Amino acid sequence: AARSLSPNAPGSTTSVPHAVRAGLLDNNVLALSTGTVQERAQAARRICSRVSTHKDLSNLIAAGVVARVAALLSEPKGMDSAVDGLLPLCALVAADEDDGMKVSYSLCDEIEAHSIVERLSAVLCWGSSTDDLKGRIAMLMFYMAKLHALANRIVRQDGALKALVQLLDCADSSANTSAAAALANITYWSTEPV
Repeated sequence: AARSLSPNAPGSTTSVPHAVRAGLLDNNVLALSTGTVQERAQAARRICSRVSTHKDLSNLIAAGVVARVAALLSEPKGMDSAVDGLLPLCALVAADEDDGMKVSYSLCDEIEAHSIVERLSAVLCWGSSTDDLKGRIAMLMFYMAKLHALANRIVRQDGALKALVQLLDCADSSANTSAAAALANITYWSTEPV
């Protein structure tokens, strides 16, 4: 059973037994697999927004969340939520010399297995995508490019770099900044010619 003490009490904690936490994660993952696109999109945002540590990320990877979020990238009504779901996950990608590399490589494997870079590149190049969405994709690419394999994969995508360069000229200043940061990281970490 969960116990909760007053947040002002010394030594206060809220603890949930491991079995209950695992059950909650299973229920959330099930929510990503069933229901309408809108319901799955809401579940993706809700589940992924709670990730704040490498351990959280490792648990979500083990539960198969990345594959389900990636599937939303193929749904026009799920793209925004998929990008929003991937942002907190990719924000935890560690650069090659940082801690958390094992989890980062696990995430990289999932990203490659589910063609996330390719799907993001397609959305980035799609004329109907908003500058805001493209800016958030650029931020994802900024985070993903910290790993050589993903930086190289982005470079190999037809049109991805060109779309990022074009984003530098859009009216959305946040998208401009994200595109510039993504291009800088991609060119720094990629081992392939840009």
